[in-house]
Amino acid sequence: MSVFVCRKGCRSGSQHPGRGLFASLLLGLLAIGLVFFSPPAEAGEFADVRGHWAQGEIEKALAQGYVSGYPDGTFQPDRGITRAEFVAMVNGAFGISGTGPAFSDVRPDDWFAGAVRAAAGYGYIKGYPDGTFRPHQRINRQEAAGVLKGVLGTEKTAPLKFADAWQIASWARPAVASLVAEGVISGFPDGTFRPLGAITRAEAVVMINGGLRVKNGEEPGITPVRLYLTVTGSVVNIRSGPGTEYGILGQVRAGDLLQASARSTNNWYRVEYQGKTGWICGDYVEAHETRPPQRGDPGTLEVQAVSQAGGVLITLIGHSDTVYSWEEDDGNLVVTVPGVTLIRTPQSIAVGKAGVDRVVTKFSSAQPGTALVEVRFTDEPLPVYYRVQKGPPGELRIEVPNQINRIEADVEGEELVLRLAGTAPLDYQAFTLLNPRRLVFDFSGLVIHPFLLGWEKSIGLEGFTEARIGQFQADVARLVVETKCRVSYAAAREDGGRCLTLRLEAAGAAGSLVVIDPGHGGSDPGAVGPTGLREKDVNLAISQIVAEILRGQGYQVVLTRDGDYTVDLLPRAQLANGMGAAVFVSIHCNASINRSMGGTATYTYAPIGTTLGQQRDERLYLAELLQEEMVSALGLRNAGIFEENFSVLRNTQMPAALCEVAFISNYNEEQLLASDDFRRRVAEAIARAIARFLAG
Repeated sequence: MSVFVCRKGCRSGSQHPGRGLFASLLLGLLAIGLVFFSPPAEAGEFADVRGHWAQGEIEKALAQGYVSGYPDGTFQPDRGITRAEFVAMVNGAFGISGTGPAFSDVRPDDWFAGAVRAAAGYGYIKGYPDGTFRPHQRINRQEAAGVLKGVLGTEKTAPLKFADAWQIASWARPAVASLVAEGVISGFPDGTFRPLGAITRAEAVVMINGGLRVKNGEEPGITPVRLYLTVTGSVVNIRSGPGTEYGILGQVRAGDLLQASARSTNNWYRVEYQGKTGWICGDYVEAHETRPPQRGDPGTLEVQAVSQAGGVLITLIGHSDTVYSWEEDDGNLVVTVPGVTLIRTPQSIAVGKAGVDRVVTKFSSAQPGTALVEVRFTDEPLPVYYRVQKGPPGELRIEVPNQINRIEADVEGEELVLRLAGTAPLDYQAFTLLNPRRLVFDFSGLVIHPFLLGWEKSIGLEGFTEARIGQFQADVARLVVETKCRVSYAAAREDGGRCLTLRLEAAGAAGSLVVIDPGHGGSDPGAVGPTGLREKDVNLAISQIVAEILRGQGYQVVLTRDGDYTVDLLPRAQLANGMGAAVFVSIHCNASINRSMGGTATYTYAPIGTTLGQQRDERLYLAELLQEEMVSALGLRNAGIFEENFSVLRNTQMPAALCEVAFISNYNEEQLLASDDFRRRVAEAIARAIARFLAG
């Protein structure tokens, strides 16, 4: 527990200087009193305590009964405290009694005489060299530290890093160092301790409370409580310690009820969670001294709105016999719930996903005892689709899936333009199917608004037949464009990806976009031949010639790298996907520890039963053309066509293949790969294969 530091969790109230000093101890105890004869009182009885920064400490101390206020009904928390008052407080808090030596300035009939003699007998005060105690003198911080050190007997120590540590008297330094080590004091926000500054009654209480926690073996900064907590945040983490730096044990939702056994100075509560001890932030709970109505109690209603992978789930939880009815009102969904006297959750829950703006719960002005739950939708192109279904007894569930709720198809010049809109980003995978030829866009995690089911449109544009959209799987919407030839497309997004425009054009021999990928590069040399030839250099040289040839034939060509620099594997595929490439070819040289191994090979990847598997015919066809052209032109051993889960093949959405031109580890083939003539023959073969594929 720390003194002299303002922390999150302090009560609101007056900005007394002490607030910045002691707010880290604000959780538990009390204030002192001059008069120890009146019965204990609640802090709320003192008008000058309500809203004070130390109210929590004062409340706890009054509850324990070792201090009280003044006869005039005040507590005077900001009044200075004398040495006698501080000793009386300490004795009451720590249960110190007995007798000891007298002081010349303490009369037997002084109200504090017994307390001072008990403290002297205990040994935590000695008085001044002249035999006095000076009971009416204000006590300062270093003196208070000396008193607590004497009571606790702690031997812990810590470096004194205060900016004004040099002002701490030599006799007080061990005491201050011990209380710093125990977490009882930590200084002001400006880094000072102010050892000679007088303390107030409230500040003294906070400091003594810290000492009590040390004596009782409690964690610094932790105050025992007995409270019920109602979760107010939509989804709140339970952590292993009192702060966001601790690991997450699990999550609770709005309306969940927890029991708290402690509270930290930074406003976290210790709770039991699934048989474990965890912590929850006080900003997301409402504390109650008595058990509040629980989920499912008669007359209660709880509303939850949770974002999930496929959209938003809104759950209404009432009593087991609660009856729900619902209707649409001005484009929003309104659920009527009779027999409600208490709404347990926030009356306005912001959502902002899946087309749901917010969920508002309120009592009906026309029907007393009836709650209205209004699901407000955002301004979408079409009304948002939702499903209402009954759950367990007393529950009603409203599922709002991520959806596509608009599609338009128009012919603009030589382009087919498809415009789609939805309630979530329209991420897709595109691929081509044959027999008949189709360009397919799959949107995962989205459903088609029922209004659009069965949508199809004949396309009056050369090279195209029709476009249609449907629900391919429960969570996959599929857009299909039937074509008579190969087409290219470009995509543009707006409104955070929720609006997508696809521009399609019959590609023919000219205009198709080809991505050529020179393998390796930069810090990755690839394989190195017997005489030092680097694969990355060969790959780039061949790729640049392929690009030159294809551009001369009217194709658009993009290289994933056009120089000697590093490009990670995934961005190579993402480049091709983002540009809507018609074909992707990666160029490499093979290698083996067996120096005699040689030949030409081609790789592809289209496992049956997967999305890529739907391109299997096209991918295999591309690989066959590449292998055929290279073997014919180069005259090397036909090493074959293989399927491998290479990153650039796995992550590309269009027909893709990877060429292993020759073995750079083979001395003879290394010499060929170093030859400009051989490199051009390779490039011409690859370019012919790509042109044949695109014309097919």
